[in-house]
Amino acid sequence: MPITAIPEVDNHTSLLQALGVIRLEVECRQEDVNNLAAWSGEISERMQGVTAELAALNVDATTIGNIAMLADTLAGSTSSAVAYKAATDTSVQQAEVAARTARRGHDLIQAAVDDAEVPMAKNSFYAAE
Repeated sequence: MPITAIPEVDNHTSLLQALGVIRLEVECRQEDVNNLAAWSGEISERMQGVTAELAALNVDATTIGNIAMLADTLAGSTSSAVAYKAATDTSVQQAEVAARTARRGHDLIQAAVDDAEVPMAKNSFYAAE
């Protein structure tokens, strides 16, 4: 899934849109990371079981070691995915807080600008429509 370009933030409305895009992108990645963590955890457990089965069948130590290393690599992938998921949770929360703060601090100003009969001179943050 390609990453959506965040529009240029040059006014209140575009700030809220950008925060919405960030939140959506991060939430989409959360699902991917959850799936990766589940898959790699399951495969790691299977590989650990295969290692034990191969040892019981007296397979050479090199093969058993390679399978054990694969299981460890997948376990590391699982740990990384879980840590990444925690970071995405934080990112979503921060985007929500930023959007709430922008609305709380600027929505009434934006509404006043939109309702004003005289356009603002050199308007840079509040877009008068």
